[in-house]
Amino acid sequence: MNGFDRPEQPRSSGLSGDAELLEAMVEGASEGLVLLSAGGLILRANHAASKFIGQDRDSIIGRPIQAVLFKGAFEGSFIAEVVASHLAVSRAYDLADGRSVLVQGRPVVAGAARVVLVISDVTSVKQLVNLVQGPAGEAQSTWAEMRCAERTPPDGAPVVVRSAAMQAVRDKALQCATVDSPVLLRGETGTGKGVFAKLIHEASARRSGPFCVVNCGAIPEGLLEAELFGYARGAFTGADSRGKVGLIELAHAGTLLLDEIGDLPLGLQVKLLRFLESGEVWPVGASKGKRPDVRIVAATNRDVRQMIAEGSFRKDLYYRLNVLSIHIPPLREHPEDIPWLVATMLEQLERRLGRRKGIAPDALEAIGRLPFPGNVRELWNVVESLVVTVPSEIIEATDLPVDIADAPDALPAATREYDGGDLRQALRKLEAQILREALQRYGTQSKAARHLGVAQATIARKSKLYGLDA
Repeated sequence: MNGFDRPEQPRSSGLSGDAELLEAMVEGASEGLVLLSAGGLILRANHAASKFIGQDRDSIIGRPIQAVLFKGAFEGSFIAEVVASHLAVSRAYDLADGRSVLVQGRPVVAGAARVVLVISDVTSVKQLVNLVQGPAGEAQSTWAEMRCAERTPPDGAPVVVRSAAMQAVRDKALQCATVDSPVLLRGETGTGKGVFAKLIHEASARRSGPFCVVNCGAIPEGLLEAELFGYARGAFTGADSRGKVGLIELAHAGTLLLDEIGDLPLGLQVKLLRFLESGEVWPVGASKGKRPDVRIVAATNRDVRQMIAEGSFRKDLYYRLNVLSIHIPPLREHPEDIPWLVATMLEQLERRLGRRKGIAPDALEAIGRLPFPGNVRELWNVVESLVVTVPSEIIEATDLPVDIADAPDALPAATREYDGGDLRQALRKLEAQILREALQRYGTQSKAARHLGVAQATIARKSKLYGLDA
């Protein structure tokens, strides 16, 4: 076998020009590419894959991938997980020669092939993470324990779940994907509610159906009803003579995401409740209803219970939507995900913008200290801005925007609250606040000391002084 080709044939009946170009791309790729059957048998492999595996291609075709990849350290359950979940799944491995590799399995349907493995050398990324996360021994341990660091809907954004908090969110989202009950996604703006809604859809039995999104706060109330429910022919002056199919009906056999559900006007809340209760959609001006098969996912960054108390959101609609509920924590509550998010963003931006950038450890550490009130969306904007504006191949700490580094939210609360008075008392208050935040973020005195650049004994003494050692 020759890579991804069929057995060699005479040139007169050989590959077309396009197929030859495709072959050259596959064979010239630095990443290893392996096509597998649903049972994990190797169907095809490119030259880079054979180098990672360490065996001649002819000797591995038809063999189980777990028997040849990384001397048997590869888990057989990896392939079954990709096939069953229809999601991209990643694993990290350390090779005997000191290299570190990332193996990503993606679902495909091409003849007998069901999974394509992409094997990438990520030694430099690991070294960067090690520098950011601490001593080599500790970082080596966390790297070896990494599992399912990324789950990606086939055409969606990656769900980076390095932290325990985000792993719990991902696991709950995958549990929700197994049923058709409504899901309410709660979280601050920019936390990735839309990404998790897409993950739920792609992991569900509805994955082959449409995934439709409507932002309930971005469309005027007079138009939103027609967008959601559609309208019949001649329903009102200026209406399309053919009528209009609403998004609920367009999402038939799929999933509809009602983004910013807290902004849905009260009048439309009644109509949405009627659909959730009866399963019927009544387009504007229609004489009879329709019964589309739709799974509803709603998302909001607002306190719906407070809205219910204020009378701006219906309690009965809340109960209908809140059958399954997922809270997505803000980025400041899982900063350990930031290095992995930045690495993923740089990779995506390289594909989209054609600009390859690395990031220096001190720059990554500085980014990790920012509060990011806009969460992952704000982090993405910062990274994209750096990729576009930094002329060198490595992003340094000095390249970070001054307005972000100096923003008031980046300062401890004690600094913002100081309005004059006793300077010594204000400084003690500030020191206690900085120490408290460092201990909360890093968990131990040794890590907090390393972050603040002082001895652990200093942290212990100051903690006792300010009553933080309880």
